[in-house]
Amino acid sequence: MGKRGLSHIEFVISFVIFVAFIAFAFMFFSPLQSNRTLKSTLDYAWLEIDDATKSNLETYSIFVTSGNTGNIGIDISGIPSDYNASVEDSSGSPILSYKDNGVVYFSKPSDNFVRIKYSPIFSNGNSISGNLLANEGYSISSSESEELHFEKLFDDLNKSYFSNYNRLKKDFNLPNRMNFGFVAKFNETYEIVALRNIPEESEVLSKNERFQAVSKSGIKTYVDVRVLVW
Repeated sequence: MGKRGLSHIEFVISFVIFVAFIAFAFMFFSPLQSNRTLKSTLDYAWLEIDDATKSNLETYSIFVTSGNTGNIGIDISGIPSDYNASVEDSSGSPILSYKDNGVVYFSKPSDNFVRIKYSPIFSNGNSISGNLLANEGYSISSSESEELHFEKLFDDLNKSYFSNYNRLKKDFNLPNRMNFGFVAKFNETYEIVALRNIPEESEVLSKNERFQAVSKSGIKTYVDVRVLVW
């Protein structure tokens, strides 16, 4: 009788262990669990790509009151030393410019109106010299500070993606077994694509959004961003 009772208990314990193992395996390999991992990976990848492609932009709308012609220079106080400048005319077309020790040099437009944009993402431009205007030689009609996406930062991220993908994944804190990529479409003929080969059997999740962005020439434009994980 004692032996039969012991066998019955062993059977029950073995059955419980077996059921627990099946439940654990189902949870671990469940498609729902995989989908949750994909979703969280997509959220992380989106946030990291969004953060890596944004920076500050400060814009000053300026009317030149000085009668000086040709190249002039304007020095607006309070601009961080590591910010370079981009200048555009009243129609939004870029004007060649150069920043040297805080002074932004550019060719004075015929209507005397310019927008000077400052950002750490801009390049310094080719050397230009001109007449430095005193404070009374111009007036600031408005200023704006904002955080926008930059074409150059998408381009830099694209280069990092293909030069050291595993390092970028580690920096983004993404799971080893997951992969990601992105597409930044600026118009019908130009897009920045960072994608690896996606196996046909892979489940793919993606997120799309449109942002205002700054082109390499400093002009505001729009970009459609798509992030994918698989």
